[in-house]
Amino acid sequence: MLEDNVAASPSNGMVNYTQFADPVWRIDFTTVPLRESEFPIIDAWWKSLRGGLKAALVTQNVTCRPLAHAATADAAPAQDTGVLDSITNGNVLAVSSVDAGLVLAPGDLIGLEKTGKRSLGRITEVSGTGTSRTITIEPPPRSYTDAGSAVRFEKPMLVMRPIPKSWNVTDGPLPVVSFSLVETPA
Repeated sequence: MLEDNVAASPSNGMVNYTQFADPVWRIDFTTVPLRESEFPIIDAWWKSLRGGLKAALVTQNVTCRPLAHAATADAAPAQDTGVLDSITNGNVLAVSSVDAGLVLAPGDLIGLEKTGKRSLGRITEVSGTGTSRTITIEPPPRSYTDAGSAVRFEKPMLVMRPIPKSWNVTDGPLPVVSFSLVETPA
């Protein structure tokens, strides 16, 4: 989920909208009921993040590649990494070196990576054929994203931190754990 961080305030019969912070990605996880042997593993991982003092590299497995390539048999074109050539208008990406069979559509996620820093974008428009695409994304990429950045179509990842006090465990013999993570921009 993308948190836009926009506030609305009425003024003289109008409503003013202000973006008070950069948009960030948030992900809310809920496990399946955990066996006694599984709970300690996730509990130890959560505690290793020390309440948000440490970060984790996270991908979500529900939409780990573009919808057109969701089936394993169709995944190959999404497994190649593209190269960001340029950004115009803040969020229109010229991408080259993609597999000619890559099919992208609005709603698909892409990852942008440069020197260990990562950002995530959701496609709103796409055009192009062959090995080049013009991709419009939201939110606009972070300032460290520039020409030469890798463009990942399969398993885009973000550096995320736990949201303090989001950890919850249900009672019972098969506990269910829920927690939230938020993007940690560079």
